[in-house]
This record gives sequence, structure tokens and C-alpha cells, in this order.
Amino acid sequence: MRRDAFCGQRGAMTKKTLLTSSALLASLGPLVGNGIYAGPEGTGQERLDVLAQGLPTPAYVAMALEIAGFLAAIVLLGILSVRLRDRAPVAAVVTAIAAAAATAVKLATVAPVMVAYRDAEALGADLVDALVAIGGMGFVLYGLLLSTALCAVGVGLLRTETSRWLAWWPAVAGALGVVAGGVGVAAPDSYVPIPFLLLLLWMIALAVVTAMSRTDDAEGAVGANPALTGVGH
Repeated sequence: MRRDAFCGQRGAMTKKTLLTSSALLASLGPLVGNGIYAGPEGTGQERLDVLAQGLPTPAYVAMALEIAGFLAAIVLLGILSVRLRDRAPVAAVVTAIAAAAATAVKLATVAPVMVAYRDAEALGADLVDALVAIGGMGFVLYGLLLSTALCAVGVGLLRTETSRWLAWWPAVAGALGVVAGGVGVAAPDSYVPIPFLLLLLWMIALAVVTAMSRTDDAEGAVGANPALTGVGH
């Protein structure tokens, strides 16, 4: 019995650590990465001249952080989807589908930007601008789909013992992100990423609250058990 209890506690600690670390990295990766390097400035020949000189070292650091954040987001959404499947199966399915679509969009639209960065001189200013624009539109679509996934997570969390504020936050910010994404699809220059940023901040809050929860409740950090109910319920 003691061995079973120890194994159960150890497993709960592992799941708690995975949820905490993935949420933290999924948020800080893009936030810090974009803060370090947001891409080459200017358009047309100005951008081409910048890329011809090669990317600065901070750009590679920023890319590594954003890639790590992207992979962590996949893990986080997978965890959230699994945790919600018993109490909120519809929300879990929507989360999984939207997360898969967001992943596909991100992978499809980052490749043109990579080509533009690598072969800028051979491609020319106009084509480089077009490829970078594809990446920008991909960000809008990714934000829309990620907002859909996290809105579903928030709605699902409302059916669990999770703190109300921690459930309403992604539900509302996600819904706003879907609206902002819809506007961005119709008029890319009008896209407002504030709801997207609020969702990244929610991930930080999720990581902090999960880390502060009791170890023996980590199995239900998001789901049936009240690991997140200690704050603001």
C-alpha cells in the first residue's frame, strides 16, 4: 500500500511538473523571444539589405525560444484536452481539433519565412516581402485557432472545480481572440493581438497556481479534482 501511494504521489508530481513547465514555456517562449528580436525592420529593399547581412545572434536566440514555446503549447493543449475529456468532453474535442489546426497552420506558414531569411538575395525584395507576409498572416490564423482552443478550455474548466477566475479568463480572452482573428483575416492590418497576449499571460497564471497547488492534487490540476481551487474560488 505504501509503495502504491508513493508511486501515485510520484506520478502526480511528474504530471504537475509537466503541466507547470509546459504552461510557463508556452507563454514565456513567444513573449521573451519576440521581445529579443521581432524580425527584420523595413520592407522591400530595406528588408533585403538587412537580411543580406545575415541575422544577428539575438535572432537565433529568439527563434529558439519561440520554437520551444510552440512545442510547449502543443504539450499544454494536449494535457488540457485529456484532463477535460471526462467532465467536459465537447470542450476537450474542440480543444484538440483547434490545437491540431493551429499546429498545422503554424508549421505551414513558418516555412516560407525560413526560406525568405535563408535565400533573401536570390529571391529579391518583392518575393521576400510576400513570403514574410505569409508568415504574418499565419500568425493571425494561429492566434484565431489558439484562441478557439483556449476558449474551449475555459468553457470546459467551468464544469470542473477549477477556480472561477482561472476558467473565465481563457473563456473570455479566447472569445475576444476569435473575434480579433476574424477581423484580422478580413483586414490583416487591423488585427489586434491583445487577446492573444492575455492568453499567454493566463498560461503564466496557470503555471503559478499549479505550482502552488498541493502535490497530491496534481493529478487533477485541471479536471475533476480541486487542485486549482485554492485561489479565488
